Amino acid sequence: MYARMKLIFMRKVGVLAGIAVVFLIFSGNSTSAQQQIKVNVSPSVSASINGQLELDRKKYFNLAASSSEINWNIQDQTRFDYYFKDLEMTVGRQLGLVYGETRWGNGLREDAARPGYMDIAFFKSKMNPNDNGLDALKGIFGNRQGLVTHDRRSAYPDFMETYTKSGGEEEKYPTNNEAAAEIVAHLLKYKYTDFQRPSYFELVNEPGWRFWGDQRFAEFHTAAKQKVDEMGISTEIGGPCYSVSYFYRKEYDQLSNITNFIDATNFELDFYSFHSYDYMKWDESAKDFTGSVSSGLPLDGVFDALASYTYNKFGKELSFIGSEHGGYITDPQNREDALNALADQHFPGSGFEHEMEKRSIDNFIMVNSAIANTLTFMNHPHIVKKTVPFILLESSRWDPYYYSSLLVKENFDKNSDKWAESKLIDFFRYFDGVKGRRVESFTTDTDIQHMSFVDGNTLTMLFHNQSNEEGTIDIDIDDIGNSIEELKIRRLGRGNDFRPVFEETTLSSVNDIQIGAQESIVLFATYQNTIQEDDIVDEIAHYAAETATKFSGSKTFTVQIPDHKRAKYAIVRVGLNRPSGASKDVNITLNGVSLSVPVENAADRITQSDNGYSTTKIIKVAGRFLKESNDIEVSFPDGKSGGVGAVVLRAAIMGQERVDVVTGIESHLGQNFIMYPNPADRRLTVKTSKPGEIQIINLTGKVMLTSELSQGSTSLDLGDLAKGSYIIQFMHMDGVSSKKLILK
Repeated sequence: MYARMKLIFMRKVGVLAGIAVVFLIFSGNSTSAQQQIKVNVSPSVSASINGQLELDRKKYFNLAASSSEINWNIQDQTRFDYYFKDLEMTVGRQLGLVYGETRWGNGLREDAARPGYMDIAFFKSKMNPNDNGLDALKGIFGNRQGLVTHDRRSAYPDFMETYTKSGGEEEKYPTNNEAAAEIVAHLLKYKYTDFQRPSYFELVNEPGWRFWGDQRFAEFHTAAKQKVDEMGISTEIGGPCYSVSYFYRKEYDQLSNITNFIDATNFELDFYSFHSYDYMKWDESAKDFTGSVSSGLPLDGVFDALASYTYNKFGKELSFIGSEHGGYITDPQNREDALNALADQHFPGSGFEHEMEKRSIDNFIMVNSAIANTLTFMNHPHIVKKTVPFILLESSRWDPYYYSSLLVKENFDKNSDKWAESKLIDFFRYFDGVKGRRVESFTTDTDIQHMSFVDGNTLTMLFHNQSNEEGTIDIDIDDIGNSIEELKIRRLGRGNDFRPVFEETTLSSVNDIQIGAQESIVLFATYQNTIQEDDIVDEIAHYAAETATKFSGSKTFTVQIPDHKRAKYAIVRVGLNRPSGASKDVNITLNGVSLSVPVENAADRITQSDNGYSTTKIIKVAGRFLKESNDIEVSFPDGKSGGVGAVVLRAAIMGQERVDVVTGIESHLGQNFIMYPNPADRRLTVKTSKPGEIQIINLTGKVMLTSELSQGSTSLDLGDLAKGSYIIQFMHMDGVSSKKLILK
C-alpha cells in the first residue's frame, strides 16, 4: 500500500519576506517525523545557491565511460541517439593514465642522462593522438568531453624508485615526486587531443588507508599540480580519491582523515575528492537489504563540514570531484545467495533473461543510492565540479558478469555481437528532462530529498524518499497567474519482489498520487505560458567557526550574517553523529527560540553499529529571526556525547532589505488602512486610502482569505476562520502594510 499525495494550488503569499514565519515552528521537544509531508513551491522565485542558479547537467548525469569507449561499443545509431540525444547522457570517468602507458603503451623509457626520469624526446616521438570516429560526440559534447581520469595504484614504470608501507607492499608510489610529476604532465599534454584531454585528474584511485596520513603522498599531489600548471595544461589536479565518504564516524573525529590531507597539500589542489557508496547486504532477519548508508542526510553533513573547515581555515570553500558513487552488495556470496533466493520466491525461471531480472535487484540498489547521492550533490552546486555514478558502459572484455555494467553481452558471452541493457539505465531515465533554474522550494520533512526547477513553461519537482515508510505529500504551489495545462509523473520504486518498477503516466487530476518506501518521483507541471521570474534570492552559506566538534550536553555555535536584514529566510543545517546506542533526540535553538527537530523515519536505516547515527538536521526559518550574530545551541537531552560536523546558516539574500511582518507591530505603511473591531468576532471592517488587495494569513503562513478592495470601506465575513491570531496584509501600489488581528 502506498500513501496518498495531494497537490494544493495556493495563492502566492504577498511580497513580504516576513511571510517566511511559516517555516519557524516553536517546539520544546523532538517528535517523530510524520508521513504527512508538506512542500511549498514558488515557481516564479529563483533561488540560487552561492550564485549557482542553472542546473548544469554535465556535473551530475554522467556515464562512467569515455568518448572512445562509446565509439568502440555503440554502433547502433538508435541506441546512440537515445543515450546521448534523448537522455542527454554525458561522459564522466576513465581509469589509468600512467598505468595505461606503462602497461600497454610504448612511450615511457628511462632517460639515460637522467636516471629515474622519463626520456621526454622519445616520449613525444611516440605520441600521435587523434579524434577519429568522434565527430558525432564532439558535436554533442562540444570542445571537450569533460572527463575525470584517475590512476591505478602502483602505476609508474619500473625504472622509477618507489616506496611502500608495511602491510601494503602491493601498493607502491614514486619516491621522486618531481620525476613522477613530469610523467603526469607530459602524458596530459601530449597523449590527448584537446577534446579528449581529461578535465580532471586524480593521481590515485582509492589509495590504501596506510597512505592516507603520509606526507610524501600529499607532496606527490602538489608536485603534479605544480608541474601541470608550469606547463600550461588545462587539466585540474586533485585527490586524494579516498574509497569512502563516512568521515562522520566517531562523532566526526574521522573528518581528520581528509582534512589532514587538505592541510598537507596546503589547500593548493584544484579539487578534493572521495567516493561515496552505500555498502549493503541481505539481512535475513529484516527480510531486506541493510548496511552502511552514507547517501543523503549523512553525506549532506560531510559536505557542510568540509566546506566549513576550508572556509574557516583557508578563506574559501573546497571544490569537489566524485568520480565514483552509488551502492552495492559488498559480499559476493551474500549477493548471489540473496538474488537466487528472491528470484526463486518471486519469479522462478532460468536462462539469460532471467539472470538479467535477478541482476535488476542489484541494479536498483546502485541506482537508488546514486539518486540519493546526486540529489545531495545538486544541493551543493557551489562545491561540486563533477560527479559520476559507478555505471560503466560495459565490461565484457575483462569481466562479462560484472555487476555495474549498463550493457551486458548476450548470455554473458564476450564474443557475442548483441547487447542487453540492464536496469542501471533507470538512473538516466529518472533524471531525463530535468533542467532549468532552481526555484524556491522546501519540505519540512527531511526524509524527503526535494528540489524544483523551472525551464520555460515547465515546473519540475523531484522527490526521493530516504526512508522505508510510505508517505502523503501535500504540495502548495504559489498561484502565479498562469494555469497548469498538464501534469506528468515519473516513478522509480521497488516492487514486492525487490525488482525496480519504473512508470510514467499523464495525470488527469492530482488525486491518489503516492510515494512509497525508497521511491523516487519526478513531477512535471506544464503551464499554459512561460513561467516568469518575478524575484530571485541567493542562498549564501554562512559557517560557525567550529568544525567536527565533539561534546556532551550542549554547545552554542555562533554564525555571523552581515546581510541579515536582506535575508528572506534561512536554512539551518546541523550535521550530527552520535554513537549507535545514544538517543536520536536533539534540541536546537536559534537565538533562544526552540526549533522543531523531528527524528527521521529513516533514522534506523542510517544508523549502524560501527558508524553510529549520522544525519543532517535541516530547518527553514523566517528571515526576521536572524541577527548579525546568531547563536545556535545544539543539545543532547540524554546528556551523552555527540559530534557536530558543522553548523551552517544558508541565508536567502534578496536584492533589498526585508520588510518584516511582526506580530503586534504595525509596518510604517500602516496608515494606508485601518480595521475594526480588533479583536473581532465574525465581521471585520477595513477602510483603505487607496485600492489594493488584502490577505488574512494564519501563523503558519497560509493565506486563509483574499479580497480585492477599492478605496473606502469594506466589510469582510470571517465566519469560516478559527479563533486565534492572524496577520492582515494590505498590498497596494506603494507597498505593503500589515497589522495583527485577533479573532475571538
